[in-house]
Amino acid sequence: MSTLVDFLNSGIRLTVPILLAAIASMLSARVGVLNLAIESMVLSGAFVGILAASATGNNLIGVLAAAATGATIGAIMAVANRVGVDLVVLAIGLNILVLQLTVFLMRSYFGGVGTYAPGIERIPPITIPFLSDLPFLGPLLARLNWLVYLSILVAVLVAVYFRTRSGRHLLAVGEAPGAAASAGLSIARYQTLTLLAAGALAGIGGAYLSVGDLGLFTRNMSGDRGWIGITAALLALNRPAFIVPAAAVFGFASAASIRLQAFDVPGSVTQFIPQGAAFVALVLVGLRAKSRTSFARLWRSSSRIPLRWLRQHPSPNPTPAAENPHTPATRPHHPLHHRSDSQSL
Repeated sequence: MSTLVDFLNSGIRLTVPILLAAIASMLSARVGVLNLAIESMVLSGAFVGILAASATGNNLIGVLAAAATGATIGAIMAVANRVGVDLVVLAIGLNILVLQLTVFLMRSYFGGVGTYAPGIERIPPITIPFLSDLPFLGPLLARLNWLVYLSILVAVLVAVYFRTRSGRHLLAVGEAPGAAASAGLSIARYQTLTLLAAGALAGIGGAYLSVGDLGLFTRNMSGDRGWIGITAALLALNRPAFIVPAAAVFGFASAASIRLQAFDVPGSVTQFIPQGAAFVALVLVGLRAKSRTSFARLWRSSSRIPLRWLRQHPSPNPTPAAENPHTPATRPHHPLHHRSDSQSL
């Protein structure tokens, strides 16, 4: 029982940064922006969060600083989107820049490139009355801090927001920007605010890694969680109802890879499990998109076959007008009957 509880607890904790990154990707996609800079938002949030927390001695300030850092990158994406810059090229550049910048700052100011451990206390877990005394839920919830519950709350609030009037306006901006602009909605305003919120959420996901869970920073600490979050959003079809289960798939896959190390499983195999899960998810998304396209083509082609066939093969025994009261008592017209009676004589 203790092994199962530890595995579930580890899976929940590893799901949090992926979930926040997935929500950030989903929000960006729903306003029609391809945001591939989420990896840089997570990594910069982790780095700035640990710096702010160690400088002030307050973990909350570290989380807020991480959110502000992620929102700053979101603002860069918003400005670039407004002036027409290629967002894919910009996002790749931001991901590389943030990775190398964190390495440079660690080497310049902390004398190393591997790990920065300032010795701060991690965010303490929350003890929920009555639930902590239960046999199974008590140990399961024992090591979960408030960022875990915040990530779940954000997913619920986003699902509720999409059902409001403002949320439907946001969805209209991404699905039908021309119609939204004709209705008087500001496309740039919705995209800018959404990218700021997405960056803040991804930055908080990075702060959870450094400030909330480990209390230190390591090189490339995001560990491709930004990319995995994008994959989770694709697996969830960018729908809030599926975003938590999709992120949990990758979180528990990471937990399984850690647990398998205790059974002498080669490290190359265990490290491949999260990336393998992401690859399978992308294949499933691609197959689904291909099947939908094939079905649409089949539907369009099949809808033309009967009409063409009927024009080439008229019915030899048309229903008399007397037998069908809804048909007027006139000679039925058929596309093949081009000649008049005088011409036929």
